[in-house]
Amino acid sequence: MNPFFLFFKKFRKYSRNHIMKASILSIAVIIYSVFSEFYIENPIASSGVHSLFTSLWWTMQTITTVGYGDTPVYGIMGRTNGMIIMVVGIGSLGYLTAGITSMLIDIRLSSKLGERMATEKKHIILCNYNESTKKVLDKIKNDGIDIVILNENEVKGDNEYTFVKGSFLRESDLIKAGIKKASSVIIFSREEDKDQMAMDAETILSSMIIRKLNQKIRIIGEILNPDSREHAASFMDDIVIKGDVSSMLIYSSIMIPGIPEFINELLTGNNIGEEVIDKKYINKTYKEFISEMEKSNKIILGFRKQDRIELRKNSDEKIESGSYIFIKN
Repeated sequence: MNPFFLFFKKFRKYSRNHIMKASILSIAVIIYSVFSEFYIENPIASSGVHSLFTSLWWTMQTITTVGYGDTPVYGIMGRTNGMIIMVVGIGSLGYLTAGITSMLIDIRLSSKLGERMATEKKHIILCNYNESTKKVLDKIKNDGIDIVILNENEVKGDNEYTFVKGSFLRESDLIKAGIKKASSVIIFSREEDKDQMAMDAETILSSMIIRKLNQKIRIIGEILNPDSREHAASFMDDIVIKGDVSSMLIYSSIMIPGIPEFINELLTGNNIGEEVIDKKYINKTYKEFISEMEKSNKIILGFRKQDRIELRKNSDEKIESGSYIFIKN
């Protein structure tokens, strides 16, 4: 194991134990100081300590080394007790400060090494980091969506997302990435020299584990072999076959020159939107609805019915869909 990682583990355990001890010690010193100084100095008429609150004020001045001098202590016992409080109090406060500092360093190191538990909610988890992940990440992060990357190796980048070190096949790592609170998860195929079916089997197995941990999460999976689609469909909401879209675009460019550039501009320009169909259109037909939307400069592409998107239908059927997909102008 990496020597730095071993040091980090020991350092974190040390900091967690000592911040608790430092907190208890500081509280104990303050309580002792407040009551002891009040008990000793209250009977002395010329003393400045005649209430517990004043004693607390004097205590905080003393252990923080501020020392305003507005609360005098005159008795020999009171001053002797004060000197003990100064030594112990300053030491305990320094101990606590050091503990808090080490805790902040621990949080920073945890985030850097992917050891921190994700705290996001309704976020998107990206499993496995490769070139495809990087391209998707660049698009998602501009939309203000919280992102968690789950990967076995460290991912270098900015602080706009949370990195969790772990495997997409391990329940504990998925839980650490916040799978139970996430809205969606995208499983990218790992770029390894393995058989395509074996790599797809890992992706499908991961989707099974994810579905067990969170029944409502949306799972988008990337598979390599088209023959894996049937098995993947049982657990994934959307399936992307790597290279399949590229092949179709190449074929389309033969039949319709310029179509790849057109599709790319359509997808990357944030031109496609989705909105819920207003209740006032419930008794309308698809034809009437499309006509109304075109007056608002919205070109209808399709309709969502439950989790399935159907292509635009310009018919006299009554609307049964929940939302519509359109091109923004």
